[in-house]
Amino acid sequence: IYPQCLKNVKVKSKPEAQQDADVQAAVKEVADKLGEDGRILVRESGTEPVIRVMVEAKKDAICREMVQRVIEVMDKEGLILS
Repeated sequence: IYPQCLKNVKVKSKPEAQQDADVQAAVKEVADKLGEDGRILVRESGTEPVIRVMVEAKKDAICREMVQRVIEVMDKEGLILS
């Protein structure tokens, strides 16, 4: 089992954050970089205004870097609650 990093991101709108083209592109980019050596999962919380970003990879540092990449795109797009 690979190391895992999970971050909960408070967003203005869960559907908007999930459907944003730049966020989807960032998720695809991370998935492509990880290839067979990991995975990314981005999903809505059922009870909170939160998007959960989880990455599994061979190294913990890669997990953190890839999660942060997706969160930075969400922030740039103005989707995160301050």
